[in-house]
Amino acid sequence: MTENDYPTGEQFDLVWPEHGVPSAHAVVTSVGAMLRVLEFGGVPVIQGFEKEAVPLFCAGWMLAPWPNRVRDGLWNDEGTPRQLPLTEPGRGNALHGFLFEQHHTVVRRTESSITLRANIRPTDGYPFALTVDTTFALAENALTVTHALANTGDRPAPAALGAHPYFRIGDVPIPELTVTVRAATRVLVDDRLNPTGAAPVAGTAFDLSAGAVVGGLDLDTAYFDLEAGADGRYVHTIEAPDARRIEVWGDGNYSHAQVFTTQIFPVGSGLGWAITVEPTTAPPDAFNSGVDLHLIEPGASWTASWGITYVPASGAAGRTPSEETA
Repeated sequence: MTENDYPTGEQFDLVWPEHGVPSAHAVVTSVGAMLRVLEFGGVPVIQGFEKEAVPLFCAGWMLAPWPNRVRDGLWNDEGTPRQLPLTEPGRGNALHGFLFEQHHTVVRRTESSITLRANIRPTDGYPFALTVDTTFALAENALTVTHALANTGDRPAPAALGAHPYFRIGDVPIPELTVTVRAATRVLVDDRLNPTGAAPVAGTAFDLSAGAVVGGLDLDTAYFDLEAGADGRYVHTIEAPDARRIEVWGDGNYSHAQVFTTQIFPVGSGLGWAITVEPTTAPPDAFNSGVDLHLIEPGASWTASWGITYVPASGAAGRTPSEETA
């Protein structure tokens, strides 16, 4: 089997430092620009998948031009009804955009970084043309992912972004991890996980602001009214009992987050726990509500960045790629 025969296409290895003994390693794919492997100092920090496998549960997907769900796949385009493919047929929704099935080409590459490009072409359901460049930049204890969406069509294009990694910290049992998301409000949903309203989380089982042990959670929940840091970023954490932690961050565009836990995630030949904290730029069904939906003007582009930082128990988080080149 050649790399192009794998379900996710060609596999691109990134290592840091360049021209040295690697202390950080990532693998991304040509189909979907998926994040398949990420480890720092030999510690895996995502639950990925084998290169021969079809990724299940949306593992490693990049979500564009919308994250989460569009109810019934239907939305109103300035008076024209549009029907998107129902990629979640069991619930009758359009889920997580188009990027996961797009073949990407390499725009530029170093040992520690790569930019992959895909073209989203106009269809009846989404009559807009976008060029999507996704850059993965690896550093000592961090991976930064930057999406640049360029509108090559003649109408303003609605768009939103998200990412869908599942997290781990080495061999620590997933139920023993603690997740923290500092958010004031959650989206209420119906039995198809489409939004019906909103509710405060303070004092409820959905409140993750002080940290919650994964083993006590059962979530597929969208959060907003997030607390931003002094630098304008939104940071969520997943921490092991020994104080090692992962920081999942998004720039000012990522004012929403989805938290999903499951006990039936494919692990080897069996099933097990998994958790994802998905940085997103808009809530579910944003194509209909318009909430935080970004309009990219013809000839313009929109850039947004998110990332994963691994913090050892000592607390030394290492430098980001931008700091490496500053």
